[in-house]
Formats: sequence, C-alpha cells, structure tokens
Amino acid sequence: MTNSSIPASATRFVTTEQRAQYATDGYCVLPAVLPDEDLQLLLTESDRAIEAIHAEMERRGTNVLGGSRRGLQYIPGNVRHQQPELREFLFGALMREVCSELVGPQAHLIWDQFSIKLGAATAGADTGYGTDGNPQSLGTFSWHQDSGYVPVDHAPYLTCWIAIDPTNEANGAIRVIPFPEIGVRTRVTHVADPDNGDLTGYFGTSTGRLVEVPAGSLVCFSSTLFHSSGRNVTDQPRRAYIAQYSPSAAGAAGDTIWADAEPV
Repeated sequence: MTNSSIPASATRFVTTEQRAQYATDGYCVLPAVLPDEDLQLLLTESDRAIEAIHAEMERRGTNVLGGSRRGLQYIPGNVRHQQPELREFLFGALMREVCSELVGPQAHLIWDQFSIKLGAATAGADTGYGTDGNPQSLGTFSWHQDSGYVPVDHAPYLTCWIAIDPTNEANGAIRVIPFPEIGVRTRVTHVADPDNGDLTGYFGTSTGRLVEVPAGSLVCFSSTLFHSSGRNVTDQPRRAYIAQYSPSAAGAAGDTIWADAEPV
C-alpha cells in the first residue's frame, strides 16, 4: 500500500493538522468520519458478537467469559474471523487512508475487537462487577499502553478506537495522556493490576485528557500512548470497535509476532 493508491479526487479523512498531532501527541481524533453504511455495519456486527458470546456462556454454564460479563460488558477479540462482514470496513477506503497517513506505506491488520459497555444501570444484568481477576472486571480499563500487552520489542503500531455510540465521561469514554505530558514514547514494562485483572504501566496522578466524541468518530493513537477508560454508569450502551494496524508483522528481532497479520 502506498499513498498513491488513494486517488487524489477521493475524500480526505485525515488532515495535515491531525497527522501532525498524531506525531507530536501520540493521538488524534477524526470526528464523525464513518459513512452511515459503515456505522450501521458495526452496529449490526456488535449485536452479532454479543449473541455469539451469550451462546458460548450458555454452553459453558457461566455469566463471565474472559473480560465479558453478561448484561454489562463484552470485549471479544479477532472478531473478523467469525464475522467476515467486518472485513468490508477493516480494509475499506477509510481505513486504507488512515493507515496510509498514520502508519506508512506498509500496514498490516493485526487485531480487531469490540469494546461494549452496556452500563452499570442496565436492567436485567445477570452478573456484577468484581475483583475476580478477569480483564476489566471492575468495568474500567487501567492506565496502559497497548504495546504493554506485547512481550517483545516491536515497532509502535496504530490503534483505531471507533465510537459506535456517542461517548462521554459518564458512559466510559477513553482518556489519554499525550506524549509531551508524560514524557514517554516507548513501551514500558507493565504489571498486573491485582483488582481489575488488567496490565498497567502508569501509577502517577494525571487524569489525562477526556476524549468525548460523537458516533462514527475515530480516536487514533500510538500503541505506546497511555490510555484508560471508566465504567459506564448510564443505562445506555457505549459500543466501540477497535482495529489495530502495524507497519510489520514481525518484532524488532525479525520474528513473526502476529501470525494472522493481513496486509492492508
């Protein structure tokens, strides 16, 4: 993939200012850029992902499956393998341009995941939050870098956090700590959060920047940017879809670390 692969007449989703902010701060926001058909696709597929998790929970006789908690939150990963319709979005014009502008001439899709918080006030939730060691067991996501979950040296990659619903402080919008504020641009060692079941790598007092966005927005950030999210305390869902793209499928030592990476 190269910049020239996108026709000059095509709609530009990423501005020069956004690209500069990504380089300086480690993140940028593309507000409400999703075409209606893409937003509807993600809505439909998020419902299908929940149905699939419920079916697996019933098969296992549990209400907690990894980081998913029936009636509260769902965080299934690599969903595209079970729901191939998502590939239309993951390799579509919008994401190709985002990769071209923020990753570079070579980009590989390495991960996709839904992040769905139905809300602590959702009627009919079948389980509660608790310190049971599962990821995000308290309904929050501890301060971390996405690269903190990769145990070997690697080039920073791009995370696109795609808002399916409007996000705000009450429903669990993400917070970020810009590179200049924290003074860190590289992967640091993370340790297990004993209460929330996550890995965490920041223990300071910063509350970061709250990133509130309308539905259809992309929050694009480096895998070495510290970010977190709070619990959804509303009675409405906060649904997001995450797509991650790396300049390489290999780590710094040349060994493949994303075996199912797919060129964009």
